[in-house]
Amino acid sequence: MGKLLQHLKTVRKHRRYVRQMCFKMGIPWRGIVHDLSKYSLKELSICKYYGGIKSPHALCRDELGYSPSWIYHYHKNKHHWQFWLDIEDWPNKVYPIKMPYKYVIEMFCDFIGAGKAYNPGKWNESMPWDYYEKACKGKRLMHKSSEYLLTKLLWILKEKGLDIFLDWYKKTKKWLKDQYELPGNMLELLDSTLGDMI
Repeated sequence: MGKLLQHLKTVRKHRRYVRQMCFKMGIPWRGIVHDLSKYSLKELSICKYYGGIKSPHALCRDELGYSPSWIYHYHKNKHHWQFWLDIEDWPNKVYPIKMPYKYVIEMFCDFIGAGKAYNPGKWNESMPWDYYEKACKGKRLMHKSSEYLLTKLLWILKEKGLDIFLDWYKKTKKWLKDQYELPGNMLELLDSTLGDMI
């Protein structure tokens, strides 16, 4: 029972941080419904692996070789890149799908919320970027535009700090969303214009 309560406390803390950031980023509904599946019986089973320092899914994988509750989680939550994979045949026919803009923004907020939940009192604006570099870069089959948008947001947060980042995003989000939703790849356009907008 102790691990269940501690796990629920961490989930509640994480959801609160994500919700706060989602409100600041202009997607309040995504913050309200973020990770609600973690309260399902299917996902609560992970609490037996609770340690409080990192995600219990890693400990579950050490024991079982996979995490059943994690598989359930990313199939239920569209802010995870795994939701947006069309797998016809592994490894040659895997098609990353461009994520809707709001889910990339929710993923960005998730990076911040997870960092704050697992590093109470120690979190800083570099941590989401550092986590991406260490744990995610080159290890995700994300659509290029989706990953590009996520990494640009993480980088600007790291370089400018939260207050300047939020001020910039408030002024830029409509343009950013419009550019992201254009067909094709946004990389070249953003590389040539983002620097002048911050």
